[in-house]
Amino acid sequence: MSRTHPTDPAPDPRFPFPHTPAPTRCRTRPELFDLSSGDLSGDTKEAAQKRLEQARRSCSACPIVTECLRWALVNKPVTKDGVFAGTTPGQRNVLRRRLADRLGPDWVDVLAARDQARRARAEAARHTPLPVPQARIVHLDRELNGPLHVLPRLTSEEQRLNRSRLEAGLKAA
Repeated sequence: MSRTHPTDPAPDPRFPFPHTPAPTRCRTRPELFDLSSGDLSGDTKEAAQKRLEQARRSCSACPIVTECLRWALVNKPVTKDGVFAGTTPGQRNVLRRRLADRLGPDWVDVLAARDQARRARAEAARHTPLPVPQARIVHLDRELNGPLHVLPRLTSEEQRLNRSRLEAGLKAA
C-alpha cells in the first residue's frame, strides 16, 4: 500500500475500498500490481507484459474483483497508475467513457444513488416482515427445492474463460 501525500485527492467516501478476510494477491505481492504506463520500473517490455499477465490472472481469481473495479473506476485521481481488477489505467479510462455514455456525465453520482437506494431497500427488508402470501411462497419454495445453495468456487478453467471474456470486452471497448 502506497502512502498518500497530504495534497493527494482523497477517494470518494461513498465508495469504500472493498475488503475481504482472505488475503488477496494485491496485498501479499503489491509489486506485481505496481505497473504504470510511463514507468516500467526498469523492466523490459516483455517482462512488464509478463507481470501484467500475472496480475490479471491473480485478479481473475479474486473474490472482490468486481468491487475493486468499481472502486478504481470511481476513484480516478488515486488510480492513475497500477493494475486494479485486472485493468490498466488506459482500460479504466475507456470503461469510464462508456459509463459516461451510458449513464451521463454524472455517472458517479448515479452509481452512488443506486447504491444508496439498494442499501435502503435492504435495510427496510430487515425490519419489515414479508406479507403472509409472500412468506407462504418462500416456505413452499424451500419445501420443494430445499435451501438455497451457495455457488461452487470457480474452477481454474472457468476462471480462464471469464478472464478471456473480460479481456475480449476490454479490447472491444
